[in-house]
Amino acid sequence: RLVASSTPQAMSFTLARARSGSFACVSYAKVRVSHRKRSSNPRRHAKTFVSGGDIDLDALLPPDIDGDLESLQRESGAVVDDDGFVLNFGAREEELEAIKTAVGVIDRSDWGLIRSSGPGAPRALTAIAANHDGLALTPAGSGFEIKVASTNDTAQVYCQSEGFLIVVPPSSIDAVANVLESSPEQNFMELNDQCALLTVVGPQCADVLSKTGLVEVLTDAVGAHRVFGFENRPVVAAHTREFDVPGVNLIIDEAIAGQVWATITRAGVIPCGSQASDEILRGLGRLQGA
Repeated sequence: RLVASSTPQAMSFTLARARSGSFACVSYAKVRVSHRKRSSNPRRHAKTFVSGGDIDLDALLPPDIDGDLESLQRESGAVVDDDGFVLNFGAREEELEAIKTAVGVIDRSDWGLIRSSGPGAPRALTAIAANHDGLALTPAGSGFEIKVASTNDTAQVYCQSEGFLIVVPPSSIDAVANVLESSPEQNFMELNDQCALLTVVGPQCADVLSKTGLVEVLTDAVGAHRVFGFENRPVVAAHTREFDVPGVNLIIDEAIAGQVWATITRAGVIPCGSQASDEILRGLGRLQGA
């Protein structure tokens, strides 16, 4: 049985902040994933990210956390779908309660993470969005929400120096990728084989993050994001209010996602799956598709 801690333990690790608005700055061709499944063997990628230091987890954790994200979640009782994405941890009602009244961490790796760059990126975003009037991809490090024109789902857009990173509900991934595939003068890539998306969310979110650099993101405008480093890999942290309570979206290299997830849950944060989070988003009118 999962029980929310009344006073979640603050995570006592420090993060090195990198240049705002950057994320593994490499050149991408147009690459899309036709049918997405969670990777069971996270790959170690070339170190293209430059940071001034590392996250120090020693004060909070035992010296070893061994296992990829999916393995660690299964050990914690995760119920997963056929593609390996988490539905729940056996206590859906408690997961709902944690998000609404305490703090939870949601694995949203079934959501699309798509990066578009190049001079045609602003036009491509206009073609994706239903509410496209006045959209501007500046300044880097800022962000905003859009409604996907073909599905009416709500997506998060994070402005970067050469384009944007969009976080897309599962039911809108194909629609967004189809637009980008036909949009000229921009390159895009689906990052889901490389990255995981975790959301730390709830009224007690700031308490949990109070001893980390991540808490600074909650003082920024909604949609603003900063890039931190852990083991010379990027961790994008973005302020979100998708669930109508304070939250931080973490876009993390798949190779370190298990360690980050374990750190958060061992700090007293309730692990949550897509069934609870999708129910809340549908109730708020942010998610329309199946």
